[in-house]
Amino acid sequence: MKVILSILLVCTLSACGPTPQKQTRAEITGTQTERVTRATAILAKYATLPGPLLDAHMAEDIADNSGGMVPGPSDSTLSGVITFPAADLPKWQKILAPQTSHVDSPSYGGHSPAPTWWPAAAAFKDCEYYEPKKLTGRTFGFVALSPSAAAIYFSTFSP
Repeated sequence: MKVILSILLVCTLSACGPTPQKQTRAEITGTQTERVTRATAILAKYATLPGPLLDAHMAEDIADNSGGMVPGPSDSTLSGVITFPAADLPKWQKILAPQTSHVDSPSYGGHSPAPTWWPAAAAFKDCEYYEPKKLTGRTFGFVALSPSAAAIYFSTFSP
């Protein structure tokens, strides 16, 4: 009887091994006008935007950590690039203030490879950095404002 119980216990425990994370990406697509409309709606939940966006790209990557058994926590990243009229730069700086320390190596934080619209590392050279909560409602990650490109790059995550 002990042998049978031991075999059942070993079989049961071996079936509880980790399963791969299910990863999904939801990305804003469509025409420039459609992308701007959707991005504005998302960001307006967290911030009063100081002016219109000229273009927008955003993606949310989700890694389902439940392992297929019971529901569990998921990791989520929200990343994007938005551009705005250069004349609105002081308004954006005001709503994002105060600045934070420089991010040494800002990078795309998603679970999947960076989309084609994510900027190259050189785009971050003149950026000002801000806490992400005021723009995205998320605490972790970064918001980088490029005065020269009149653009904001962000990559945030929820643990």
